[in-house]
Amino acid sequence: MSRDVSEAGLEDEAVLELRDVKKSYPGTPPIHALAGVDLAVHRGELVAVVGPSGSGKSTMLNMMGALDRPTSGSVVVEGRDLSQLSDRRLSGLRGRRIGFVFQQFHLIDGIGNIENVATGRLYHGVSRRRRRTEAVAMLERVGLGHRLQNRPNQLSGGERQRVAIARALLGDPAIVLADEPTGNLDSRTSEEIMALLHELNAQGATIVVITHDRDLASSLPRTVSLLDGRIESDSSLVLS
Repeated sequence: MSRDVSEAGLEDEAVLELRDVKKSYPGTPPIHALAGVDLAVHRGELVAVVGPSGSGKSTMLNMMGALDRPTSGSVVVEGRDLSQLSDRRLSGLRGRRIGFVFQQFHLIDGIGNIENVATGRLYHGVSRRRRRTEAVAMLERVGLGHRLQNRPNQLSGGERQRVAIARALLGDPAIVLADEPTGNLDSRTSEEIMALLHELNAQGATIVVITHDRDLASSLPRTVSLLDGRIESDSSLVLS
């Protein structure tokens, strides 16, 4: 099989790679959450990782996001093998090069939208003024220029997710991982959030959406289907 890459250069620009990644948890018998996953995400891609509950999606998210280490195999981000990094360096890479969007938003209700977004750069050695300036620009980019002075508890669910997306994109990470980003939203708002992710991807953001929703997954340019800890299919792979 060969990879069908729509944009020249993507083949040589792997932002994230999982190489024969396995993850097991103790038990009787042991739980094999991932059973040898090979996956490459290329710069500029918009990818869905889809599968039912128990398929290994959450474990795969933890591997891709450097939130956990594999039992065996390797995770490579922008050419760096994460197994070679200390916990401190791993945390630094995760904070600077990987953005996260979660189903539950994970915003702080006690502070405003600007500060919520600016926290994404809190430990990057960036001044407070610059963080706020960047946060305002990012909120405007996701369509919330009229909500700068509000707090998350004054927003709709869709608006809160836009704040979370703005925070994830701050600092121009190599990749954004969106875990069930429409899981708490109604169908119309879900469509708006997915349209925003498509727009941001068209502007250059590399995004992986983890979801159980096959309809949502099929709307993305590339779909990777996960089952029982293995990749069942990958729409970017075509028969030669």
